[in-house]
Amino acid sequence: MNILEALKFKNIGAGPVQSVDEMTVVPIVGDDHSDVISPPSSLKFERTSNYGTMVFTNEDAEPAIVPAHYSIRGRGAQDHAMAGSGVVLAGKSKSFNNACCVEETQGGYLSSTGNDEDVLPIGLRRALLNYSTRMEDHYGKLWSPIKDWLRGTGVTARSSAHLRYFYDNKDIKAELEHFAAEFEPVPGQIGALIMFSGTPVGLEIMPSADHWEAYWKQLIRGCYGAELIRLKKLDRLQPSALIMPEIPDAASPDEVKDILESFVRQLQDDVIPLIQGIDVTGSRKISKDGGLETRMLTTQTGGGDVIFKDSEPIYVSLVL
Repeated sequence: MNILEALKFKNIGAGPVQSVDEMTVVPIVGDDHSDVISPPSSLKFERTSNYGTMVFTNEDAEPAIVPAHYSIRGRGAQDHAMAGSGVVLAGKSKSFNNACCVEETQGGYLSSTGNDEDVLPIGLRRALLNYSTRMEDHYGKLWSPIKDWLRGTGVTARSSAHLRYFYDNKDIKAELEHFAAEFEPVPGQIGALIMFSGTPVGLEIMPSADHWEAYWKQLIRGCYGAELIRLKKLDRLQPSALIMPEIPDAASPDEVKDILESFVRQLQDDVIPLIQGIDVTGSRKISKDGGLETRMLTTQTGGGDVIFKDSEPIYVSLVL
């Protein structure tokens, strides 16, 4: 069963393509599920109550979704990241005890204020696609993958699993913010297909346009942007064949239309078969909370989380 058949979305479509350097983002527009999921403003990160434990509170009357691999970075405390996605019931708090510490030698507990929020880079998310690793209650389970991920980037001479070294690097930080500024949500956008050099690398779909508005910067900047910058530093990216074509200033409306239509045809010819060629090789139930069922899908090359409400997918986060 290919990925499109497995997800069984009823009403989704593509918005205007955005492309910067080797990253291409295809906006996804679709149904709004804000009537059954709390707004993102109602979900609050409270603290780390122990190393490897992240506590969230939901202030709404509907269940809330914590995005997969959501990360919190504070000052003078041990930074943390979720090992997958999470559900917090209406009006409740929940402790996720299988979270990951992402600084090897830093002590201290995070509080609810003064934090930076992101999503783990996809290279580190892959390390958590192993079910046993994901569910393991061991706060240091990402330290070895972080060391490997940082190796060769030149951000530190020390061999420590501190993801902060990458995000706090002055040049990288400026580049990440520039990336985030280049991509803008389109009306009705609930997600995106993200490609590097014309190859699909991630599929992200939120419950509503408000959720996408709240989390897209963390995804584009901290997850996909960070991974793209790392791969460029390691010289592992080919030039993209899907960069948005230049439109001459003197082009007529008909010429602009022809250029854009040609680009769209290229996307349809090259990208859709790639997505349809991704087969789901496994599906495992992670939890069922408040009518929401979280399943962990695996594919030949990746996987991730899908959250269903009454058998309909309302949240997707897949590393392709």
